[in-house]
Amino acid sequence: MFTKLLKYEWRATRGMLGLMCLISLGAALAGGGTMRYLVWAGEQSTEQNILIMVNVFALVACILTIIICGAAGMFLYIWRFYKSRFTDEGFVTFTLPVTTHQILLSSMLNSAIGTVLLCLTIWLCVPVLMLVGLSGIPEFLPELKEAWPRILEVLRSAIRQEEMKYLWIMLLNIVLGFAEGLVMVMLSVTIGSVIAKKHKILAAVGCYYGISMLLSFLIGISTAFAVLAKGTETDAFFGVFGTSSVISLIAAVGGYFLMHYLADKKLNLT
Repeated sequence: MFTKLLKYEWRATRGMLGLMCLISLGAALAGGGTMRYLVWAGEQSTEQNILIMVNVFALVACILTIIICGAAGMFLYIWRFYKSRFTDEGFVTFTLPVTTHQILLSSMLNSAIGTVLLCLTIWLCVPVLMLVGLSGIPEFLPELKEAWPRILEVLRSAIRQEEMKYLWIMLLNIVLGFAEGLVMVMLSVTIGSVIAKKHKILAAVGCYYGISMLLSFLIGISTAFAVLAKGTETDAFFGVFGTSSVISLIAAVGGYFLMHYLADKKLNLT
């Protein structure tokens, strides 16, 4: 049944997710085209002030479009979680022969998958825009092709065995931070839906702000202690990222079980 719930959630959001990914990539290609024109215009002797100004505004608009698509993707999954769990549709969802864990985890996993795919698309937009834009320079592509093996060799030599421990702790911190952020958003929506009869979204925003302030304070205090503690720079590095990872893990696990308790015991959709 969990698989069916996850498929239902995916089908409900895949259309908008695909649209935002396509818009982002289209904006990257269009932005690259405007950048290429600006590169070309800069090499011309004749003045083209109006066209240059139009292309500058178009380039800014393309970049803003990519940013807005990224923000809209986050809003899509927050809204989907609220609509499918805490509105009239939520009443139907919670009457299905499934556990509260399955209901929450299906939404959480779908949100995580969609957010990762959208983030990868946004990150892909940067090299696409730069490659298209700078391809107007005749020397750019040949020099990039020539320099690429050297770049890979530098990366291989930079990530030696002794440096891998730094990479792993940073990746762990990113993964746990992402999980914590996702749980905190869903927990805020759950708390807002439980405590407020009206203006539930506004209550959720207030809850998220309060939770974020508390977590930022705890991470800030732990970071200060890690930096001020006696030891080497390596000790400080692992102290900062290790403590942050532990706080994120505790917040994610604790926030999930609090969300489960509220959804299972305190939620009233009648």
